[in-house]
Amino acid sequence: MQRPARHFKPATRRYGSRTALAVITVLIAVTASMSCAHGSCAAAAKSSGSAIPEPLPTATAATPTVAELAAPDAEQQPSLASRMTLATEFAREQGAEVSIVIFDRVEGVRVTNGNDEPIDTASVSKLFIADDILFREQQGEFTLSEDEAALIDDMLRSSDDSAADLLWNRFGGNDIIDHITERYPLPSTSIGWNETWWETETTMSDMVSYYAALLDGSGGLQADQTAVVLSDIGDFTTTGADGYYQRFGIPDALTAESDIAVKQGWMCCIDDSWIHLSTGIAGDDHRYIIALGSRETAANYGGGDLGAEHARWTLTETATILFPDGRIDL
Repeated sequence: MQRPARHFKPATRRYGSRTALAVITVLIAVTASMSCAHGSCAAAAKSSGSAIPEPLPTATAATPTVAELAAPDAEQQPSLASRMTLATEFAREQGAEVSIVIFDRVEGVRVTNGNDEPIDTASVSKLFIADDILFREQQGEFTLSEDEAALIDDMLRSSDDSAADLLWNRFGGNDIIDHITERYPLPSTSIGWNETWWETETTMSDMVSYYAALLDGSGGLQADQTAVVLSDIGDFTTTGADGYYQRFGIPDALTAESDIAVKQGWMCCIDDSWIHLSTGIAGDDHRYIIALGSRETAANYGGGDLGAEHARWTLTETATILFPDGRIDL
């Protein structure tokens, strides 16, 4: 069966217990060390700039704006716990449930909004494809051709679906995810036997754990192979291979942060919802790991361009509420 253009997954699987959170909790766990363990609907929206889109009209109650949250001095700045709650509530008022996890690798601080519901990875699983292939080459199983290496670059930088399809089919399909979960501490990451790469499920906690193990080497990749992944996601393009704007979330929110590298994911319509993920690293020496996941109803704005734009804006604004100064401050 021919797959519709951009990571489309028919909305046949139901999430059962994956309903909206009844209670928002903010959990701050301090650990001395961390355990190491898109189809779109018919057309995807394309944006030509990196500015945060203006809010689209909604039928919901008024929500806090970034200007209202920003304080004139540090003493009046809302605490991280308050910003986390405000960001989560803002997203909900836009019709989205968000999962937020941030990890400071220097201080060993992991922060979450308490929602760690599993979510489809969409194109974020391209990290797993690249990682498994590079690891197996490192182990001497094969030598990548120049064309295959270029496919990895295209898949990570511009989220090229065709490149992902070729690599997935050539290097083992579902076994790739099994290999990754054997080497990395990803207890909530899995894929069904008859599913493909964009249907991989994960949590934002798992994504933070993945990046942490990638960076410290405990996932098995040697430095030169890790450098390939980090270089590619650091050189991410403003628009994907299909023209979809992929600076939403982390890149457009962290305007004052250094050394941002991200892998984004998006698709519609899963259980009639837009899925957007913004995951990556920021700061000197990759100090911070951020994973944001959003499931926004497509009922308000549809599964086309308007719905895509609003879902992107929601996640970017959520991240901006978290970090009103454009940089990470835990």
